[in-house]
Amino acid sequence: MNLTYAVDRLYDAGWQPWSESDLERTEDGRPFPSMLAIQREFGRGGLELSIKHNLMFNCYRATWAPVGEVIDPGTAADDRHGTVVGSSATEAAVYALAQLRSAKMLTNA
Repeated sequence: MNLTYAVDRLYDAGWQPWSESDLERTEDGRPFPSMLAIQREFGRGGLELSIKHNLMFNCYRATWAPVGEVIDPGTAADDRHGTVVGSSATEAAVYALAQLRSAKMLTNA
């Protein structure tokens, strides 16, 4: 996976650039939310996002859960829990937001 793929999934999940003012841009110029904006979006949903560097596999793991709950990457994914990996902290965060938004779309369908 790469940042382009993560941003594609975020757009597929219904995210639009006008929904956020704190933006970064991919190499091809497409906007995506900054790390701080992603943290805020998780927080607005009552969730905490944790991003950790895994030195052994040289990747980043993004895990989320409700605020106050112990964040456990082994918890089964649902609309309030999940874990993804990426090659950078930004990629993992963007993909985490895409997964969260996709899960919410499924529960609202």
